Amino acid sequence: MIRSHFGSALLVICWTLSSLLLTACQDRRADKAYTSGNYEKSAKELEALANLGDARAQYNLGLLYDQGLGVPQSDALALRWYTQAAERGEPRAQYNLGIMYMNGQGMAPDPVQAYFWFSLAVAQGERKASDAREYVMEQMTSEQITRGQQMVMTRLQAQPGGHQRRSDPPQ
Repeated sequence: MIRSHFGSALLVICWTLSSLLLTACQDRRADKAYTSGNYEKSAKELEALANLGDARAQYNLGLLYDQGLGVPQSDALALRWYTQAAERGEPRAQYNLGIMYMNGQGMAPDPVQAYFWFSLAVAQGERKASDAREYVMEQMTSEQITRGQQMVMTRLQAQPGGHQRRSDPPQ
């Protein structure tokens, strides 16, 4: 019985390690393809990782679709990949989502959503998101700001740890 459990545990460990190694190799191949200007290959490698839930790959794939590098430019697909990465806590994706909502890139402008995503990015230390949040706040009504703050607090309280860093209260 103990051997059976040990064998099962060993199998799970081996499978997990092989998955991690495969992911790391794909990540390196995607980075190498990107830095050498082979955006098409980079997009293929990133898509495989992104479909596995890798937030960094989702963000980078969003960038490729946003800029039309190696793939046809698509606001809808950039939005999709940024959203998936942002939901996983990727602050650069949160910032880029804020930009898309602020500018109405692929949708009608939504300053409340822009504020929300900028604030989440700020809470994680994404410095340029602070200036962007200030800018979008200048365009918002007090009711919109209040709604955005409520959305941010609801999200942050739902996260593990249940609170935001003290240095960055929502504005």
